[in-house]
Amino acid sequence: MQYGSSGNTLNNFISNGSYSFCNPAFASLAGYSSLALLKMLGMSAYTIIQRFRTGSFITPEDDIYKKIINQLGLSHGNMVGTKSDLVERSRENHLNDLENIVPFVLAGLFYIGTRPKFDCALWHFRIFLLSRLLHTIAYQVPLPQPTRTISWLLGYSSIISMTIPVLRSIQL
Repeated sequence: MQYGSSGNTLNNFISNGSYSFCNPAFASLAGYSSLALLKMLGMSAYTIIQRFRTGSFITPEDDIYKKIINQLGLSHGNMVGTKSDLVERSRENHLNDLENIVPFVLAGLFYIGTRPKFDCALWHFRIFLLSRLLHTIAYQVPLPQPTRTISWLLGYSSIISMTIPVLRSIQL
C-alpha cells in the first residue's frame, strides 16, 4: 500500500478497512479486548478491597485508612507495614494481567492488519479471554496446579499465534 502526500489512502484504509467497526474481526477484537481490560481493572479494585478486608496497608501515608477501619470497628490488628497473603495473591494476579492483556491488545491490533479470517480471529480472542478468566479463578480460589499454568499457556499461545502472521506479512 502506498501512502500519498495527502494521507487520504491511509485515512481510507483506517476508516473503511481493517480498523473499522464494519470489519467484524476488528469489532470482535475491540469487544474481547475491552472485556479483558475491564477484567484487569477489576483485579485492581479487588486488590484494594482485599487491603481493606485485611487491614494490610504498606505505606505510612495509608495509616489514615487503618484509623478509619478502627473507628468503624472493623479492626484487623496492627498490620501496617505487613503483607497479607490475600493482597499479595491479588496483586500478583493483577501484575500477570498486565503482562498478558496489554500484549494481547497490541498483538491483536497488528493481527487485524493481516486481515485474518473472521472465524480464526474470533477463536484467538475467545481462547485468550477464557484463559484469562480461568487463570484468575485458578489464582484466587486457588485451584491446584497445573490449572493456572495451563490457562496461562493457552492465552500466551494465542498471542504467539497472532504474532506469527504479522511477522510473516512484514518485510524486516
